[in-house]
Amino acid sequence: VSRNKQTDRWDQYRNLTANVTASYEKTIGKHDFKVMAGGSLETFKWAYTKASRMDFPNDDFGEINAGDATTAAAEGNSTYSALASLFGRANYVYADRYLFEFTARYDGSSKFGADNRWAVFPAFSLGWRIKNEPFLENVDFLSDLKLRFSWGRNGNSAIPSGYLQSSYVADYNGTSYAMNGQESGSLQSGFRKYLTGNSTLKWETVTQTNYGIDFGFFNQSLVGTIDYFYKKTTDMLYLPPYIGAFGEGGDVNGPSMENRGVEILLTYRNSLPSGFNYSITGNIATFKNKITELPDNVRSVYGGNGMLDDIIGRPRNSIYGYVADGIFKTQEEVDNSPQQAGKGLGRIRYKDLDGDGRITQDYDRTWIGVSDPDFTYGLNLQASYKNVDLALFFQGVHGGDVWDSWIEYSDFWNIQNVNNTNHLKGVFNAWSPQNPDSNIPALSTRNTNDEKRTSTYFLKDGSYLKLRTIELGYTFPESMVKKAMISRLRAYVSANNVFTIKKWWDRNRFSGPDPEIRDFGYVIPFTATVGVNITF
Repeated sequence: VSRNKQTDRWDQYRNLTANVTASYEKTIGKHDFKVMAGGSLETFKWAYTKASRMDFPNDDFGEINAGDATTAAAEGNSTYSALASLFGRANYVYADRYLFEFTARYDGSSKFGADNRWAVFPAFSLGWRIKNEPFLENVDFLSDLKLRFSWGRNGNSAIPSGYLQSSYVADYNGTSYAMNGQESGSLQSGFRKYLTGNSTLKWETVTQTNYGIDFGFFNQSLVGTIDYFYKKTTDMLYLPPYIGAFGEGGDVNGPSMENRGVEILLTYRNSLPSGFNYSITGNIATFKNKITELPDNVRSVYGGNGMLDDIIGRPRNSIYGYVADGIFKTQEEVDNSPQQAGKGLGRIRYKDLDGDGRITQDYDRTWIGVSDPDFTYGLNLQASYKNVDLALFFQGVHGGDVWDSWIEYSDFWNIQNVNNTNHLKGVFNAWSPQNPDSNIPALSTRNTNDEKRTSTYFLKDGSYLKLRTIELGYTFPESMVKKAMISRLRAYVSANNVFTIKKWWDRNRFSGPDPEIRDFGYVIPFTATVGVNITF
């Protein structure tokens, strides 16, 4: 039987963008005015049509409608979205000392319900250049001082189109059913709900407040900025995992979240009479995050006290699991411990948080860590002497609990593929009657104790310091290259991801090669580059 087939598919993408703006500026004495207004429209459409025919009597056909095919099929789909905006901005500056700016947007998106399609997003900022005040004019060591304050809201509509209506997908494996006593052959297939439509969807809104100070000393040899920010996100556009036992197809929910933090940047630069120039730039940033609201259908989690233990008030990247309490090293410890399926000599012991004498999933888990770091930092060093220049960039992270995937191979034989996987040398130090002081579980080909469960055993400190880049360059004298009609010629050699320093003094440090890459991700490679920059 011939099974030849011809398929034609037509895809159409259409993106239309239009922008119109107008601006006006005016200066009256010490007063500077600037205003701007405009509008924009963006539409996107994608559609496809697919048709096929099968079982032609021979292979001599050139068009899909040629010949006498016995089987035909057609399908298609499309999506459309539109975003329209009106916006304006007004600036006012007095005597180059007092600064004010106000902006507003009126945005509408087709992705939201009719009652929530349009929203207003205002913002304003204030600035005071204190250095330009008369009482600081003669303070020579202070070259710049400015205070800043800003507040604003913006919206997010970054979700696919089609969330307003419920969606269904064909699923033969999940919906096929024997109708009329049918027991073999092709069963009757149906559809299952993929998404529950939400006609009340509205804009995700981010409200941010920022306090800042800019300063400079000694003719801008030392400059810096300090910023404190508070950001609140409401009505987040988020499609959570959905429990099938509750029905089919979750909907887009609206949790809320807060962020607050401090960012500090300092730069010192200097030029010596010998011709040696250098600059040092350092930065440090820290932030705190917490969930403030969560829909009821995703917040029910029971913890170690048997009470509702949801994530409200905790960081978004919190980790929930069991508390590992060492290794069973004696039979007496095994006999006197709470009931725990799979417990035994050399196995991980888990804490009985609710004190009922049993280790259970509902009542003996709790919040065991946060993957967000305590703070991040960086250091940028640049120097030059005559025609030679050197640059180094260090970047680091302090704190943050990370899942140490390497432990699954260094400490266990039974929670990954036993027969076809290499293991790290840590398995040689596993607990055994001959090695009773080890804190590594006993080797076993069975995992009756479920030791891959999320627990503090796998959480490690993710701190690190990296030399991200180093570059050494040489710029050839102009007298050497001008004959070749070259205005500037520079040769350089650089390296990226040069080394990583972990907390080698801390036994709780990350055991893998790079704490930045977790869960068996590809290790960032060391790379070296040799190049030439030519300017004519």
